[in-house]
Amino acid sequence: MIRDEFRKTLLDQRGAAVILWSGFFISVPIYIFIARHLLTNPRLGANVSVAEPARLVLWLLAIVDLGYYGYWRKRNFSADAMIRAARGTKLLRALEEFNGAVEKRAAYVVSTYVTRKVVLFAIIEAIAVYGLVLALVGRFVQDFYLLCALTLILLAVEFPSARSITAMVDAAEHETATQ
Repeated sequence: MIRDEFRKTLLDQRGAAVILWSGFFISVPIYIFIARHLLTNPRLGANVSVAEPARLVLWLLAIVDLGYYGYWRKRNFSADAMIRAARGTKLLRALEEFNGAVEKRAAYVVSTYVTRKVVLFAIIEAIAVYGLVLALVGRFVQDFYLLCALTLILLAVEFPSARSITAMVDAAEHETATQ
C-alpha cells in the first residue's frame, strides 16, 4: 500500500512533466517567430537547386519521425511496458523517499513515465524543427505551418494528464500486490 503523502509526491511529478511539455509546446511559436523574422531576408532560401531535394528529404524524415512516434508510443507506453522497464530508469530525485517494495516500484514507474513522456515530446518536436528548416532553406512556408500544426496537435494529444499518471501509480501498486 502506498502512503497518502508519497502518493501525492508521485502524482505531483505530473507537474514536472507538464512544465517540460510546456517548454516543448512554447518552442513552436518561437520557431514561427524566428522564421517570420528570418524570411524577411530575400536572399535566404533562394537556392532552388538545394531547396527541392532538401524538401523531399525533410518530408521523408518527418514521415519517418511520425511513424517512429507511433511505434515508440505503442511499444513503450502501456502500463505493462512501464512496469517491466521501470528498474532500468533513473529514479527522479523527488521520489527517493519511498518506503517498501510497493512505493519503490511506483517511484520507478513514475520516473519511467516522466522520462518516456520527455522522449515522446522530443520525437514530436523534431517534426516542427524539420518544418523550420524547410522554411529557412527553401521558403516552404506552407509546409512549415503544416508541420508546426501537426506538432502542436500531437503535443496536445500527449499532454501529461492526471488520469494517465494515476493509472500508472495504480498499475504499479496492483502489480506489486499480485506478486
